[in-house]
Amino acid sequence: MSEREASPADGIRLRIWFWWICAELMTIVFRTVYRMRVKNRKKVPRTGSVLIVSNHLSNLDPPLLGWAARPRKSFYMAKAELFESRKGAWIISSLGAFPVVRGGADRNAVRVARDLLARGESVLMFPEGTRSRDGLLRAAFPGAGSMGLDEGVTIIPAAIWGSQFKYGPVRVVFGDPVSKEGLAEGTKGARAAELTERMMQAIADLVPLAGGPPQVVNHGTPTLEHD
Repeated sequence: MSEREASPADGIRLRIWFWWICAELMTIVFRTVYRMRVKNRKKVPRTGSVLIVSNHLSNLDPPLLGWAARPRKSFYMAKAELFESRKGAWIISSLGAFPVVRGGADRNAVRVARDLLARGESVLMFPEGTRSRDGLLRAAFPGAGSMGLDEGVTIIPAAIWGSQFKYGPVRVVFGDPVSKEGLAEGTKGARAAELTERMMQAIADLVPLAGGPPQVVNHGTPTLEHD
């Protein structure tokens, strides 16, 4: 029997005891300082491969959404610069972060996310790739759609609002799974683009429920640059 090919996600594991301690501490901070409230948490499956996709307003969004999805424990990409400090790297990796090199297509980070999903984990992604400065949805990259095409992956849309303000209040709303039925035939890239469109429409529909303004899906060219 041949040995299984090594995966870049093999060494990525949550430190459960540390995760629980931080979750309890974050409960106090998020509920008191940021006045955070979560709606439809039960829509996040307790088991199986889950891709949670959301709009992006603040650097706090990953831990806020990770906390909101509890008791499900989620992994997420964080900019590689945060891993330069050994202590900082230990802390954020213990909570589910893995590095991504910004400014281009980081194939290794994408493979890590895919492999985490393949082993039945939950992964948080922000299809816009960077924060929105005005609260309106930016054009989305198709990477999330490509991952969502993988067999067995449930796509849960989410919307966050208020994280861009100093003391919130922060609201997170989860939605029903994004349907993958009836995607147009064609290349995988075309199907990924259509699935990304569905993800962004689901997010757009949820943002007003989280307290934000009405949204429309941005069909422009995705970019990591801010206006």
